[in-house]
Amino acid sequence: MIDSVLQNEGWLFQLTGIQYLQMGGVAVLTIFLWMLFGRLIKKGEEEGTSVALWIIRLVLLLLAFVAVLYIAGLTIAEFFSMPVVILFDEVPVSPILVVSVLAGIYFLIFTNNFLKSSITRFTSKFNIESKVGRQVHRFFMIFLFLVVGGIWLKFAGEFLIDFFGDQLFSFGDIKITPGVLFYVVLVLYGIAVALRIVEVVYTRQAQKKGLSSGQSKSLFQILKYLIWLIAVLLLLDSIGVSINMLIAGSAALLVGLGFGIQGLFNDFVSGLVILFEGIIKAEDVVELESGVVGRVLEVGLRTSKIRTRDNIIMIVPNNKFVSDKVINWSYNEPRTRFSVDVGVAYGSDVRLVEKLLLEAARECEDVIRDDETIVLFTDFGDSSLDFRLLFWIDDVFLVERIRSKLRFAIDAKFREHNVTIPFPQRDLHLKSGFVKEV
Repeated sequence: MIDSVLQNEGWLFQLTGIQYLQMGGVAVLTIFLWMLFGRLIKKGEEEGTSVALWIIRLVLLLLAFVAVLYIAGLTIAEFFSMPVVILFDEVPVSPILVVSVLAGIYFLIFTNNFLKSSITRFTSKFNIESKVGRQVHRFFMIFLFLVVGGIWLKFAGEFLIDFFGDQLFSFGDIKITPGVLFYVVLVLYGIAVALRIVEVVYTRQAQKKGLSSGQSKSLFQILKYLIWLIAVLLLLDSIGVSINMLIAGSAALLVGLGFGIQGLFNDFVSGLVILFEGIIKAEDVVELESGVVGRVLEVGLRTSKIRTRDNIIMIVPNNKFVSDKVINWSYNEPRTRFSVDVGVAYGSDVRLVEKLLLEAARECEDVIRDDETIVLFTDFGDSSLDFRLLFWIDDVFLVERIRSKLRFAIDAKFREHNVTIPFPQRDLHLKSGFVKEV
């Protein structure tokens, strides 16, 4: 079992019995002196003794190293470059490989701690989401690991290099290997992290320039899809996929659109129309043809997300915004006028009613006081004198809550001033000659 793992081509297995005894003696003597000097210096307990101890130990290690070179009959270059043992008849384990592995592990641990603390301070200082910081940290660590791993591969012989170069499968002339897959995944992940960083910077600049949140998100969506398209095309070209072949293959895709995915294609086209025209943006309040009112959270390429007043996230296909009748309450400006209808009994003081309705609107903190609030005497109804209170608000999403507040206030003021809200009444007239049936 051991012979199948450790091969005897390394110089460690080429030594004679005398050389093994000499090396064993050097090892025992080195350990003994190491411990002896440690105890002697600790007894002194004087300032600077720890530095002197490590200097003595370093000299001791150098002397032991020189003794090993002399016993094995090797030069310094031969010692570090020649394999000590060979694992699996493929991987030569040399001192330089061991040193590079230990140094690489220490470097990765130190860099990981440094990046984690630095990114944490940076995200907290500039108020950036911690999720973005974690993605940046993860990407840099993966990149550094691949760089360090490349150094290890250089000293590990051809075993691992052959592994990453072995063909898994192929598409025509394109060979897919583990190395290609690692390359593609790393590039795609790097693009995703870079886009998150760009989004943070872009959003801050857009806010400084006065762009609304919806406008900035729509513009960035277009920019993101364009970057992804260019990046994927360049990535495919770098691994040997012909762009001309993709264009030729898209013809077959277009034929398939006529058979089964017209709706999907319609959603994509509608998404592009929405993004480029800007008819619906993030943070807009929309009312669908079905009567659902919600705030737009995100406009995607195929679907959009809206949050209803019940805090339910709805995923709406983009063609619904283009083909159906949709009211965008935030399209022009956030200020919108709404109304509350109320009826009072015949004989009521209509001027008092007007005064009470205006007072209710002025006392509501959600109603914009700078804009004109008016009361219209709309009709002489069958059972009531009908009035309409017109008011302005700047948060359409909460209009039903504001209307409810106004109705509570109106009812309280009417009760305070003895103004009656009637219920429907009907007068029954009996013709002469009516015979009551028992």
